[in-house]
Amino acid sequence: QMHNIAVQGPKSRDILKEIVWTAPRQPTIGELEWFRFAVGRIGDFEGAPIVVSRTGYTGELGYEIFCHPKDALTVFDAVWRAGEPHGLKPMGLEALDMVRIEAGLIFAHYDFDDQTDPFEAGIGFTVPLKSKHDDFIGREALIRRKENPRHLMVGLDIQANEAVGHGDCVHVGRAQIGVVTSATRSPVLGKTIALARIDVTHATVGTQVEIGKLDGQQKRLPAIVVPLSHYDPQKKRPRS
Repeated sequence: QMHNIAVQGPKSRDILKEIVWTAPRQPTIGELEWFRFAVGRIGDFEGAPIVVSRTGYTGELGYEIFCHPKDALTVFDAVWRAGEPHGLKPMGLEALDMVRIEAGLIFAHYDFDDQTDPFEAGIGFTVPLKSKHDDFIGREALIRRKENPRHLMVGLDIQANEAVGHGDCVHVGRAQIGVVTSATRSPVLGKTIALARIDVTHATVGTQVEIGKLDGQQKRLPAIVVPLSHYDPQKKRPRS
């Protein structure tokens, strides 16, 4: 029903300024704030209609463009032509996975699923316990879980050059205290990093843990608990 491309990085605003027209009642690309949308067109008021959002999944300044499938090639070609002088490069899903792990952005059905409560998944902001007072099924249970979490999402710095993957166990001694949900080798940070859901008693930043390989016991990789966002934890870049 709809096509979408993402234009991400420090030059994304300059690229889209060149090709996106917005009506006077809509914010321009330069005025569009973080997590806000604008309705516009490609080129001028007669161009392909689009919706632009200042969002992305890379931890960088960026935008997403939504359009009707019949206009997808027109939109992509316009972005590509405008971006070439700025050094625009195509990015596949594996590259996207790498940068979202660096930024500590969790992925549905990978870092969490319908068996993970939102507070343990690190997306407690999706539960309106403060802003809405209407009752709903599970509200009391979620309040109790928020006050007494069993696990927390954390970042891990892996102090080894070996690959770590989804599902690898996290240990303190022989006891398993968590599981790796996502991992990558970060070229920007120069090390292997991971996201993990671990027992709250071992989730303090600076805690030394081990990643179990093979059967989880025969081979261990040392790691240290760090904040969930390895790269730009204050999110200054997407806010820029």
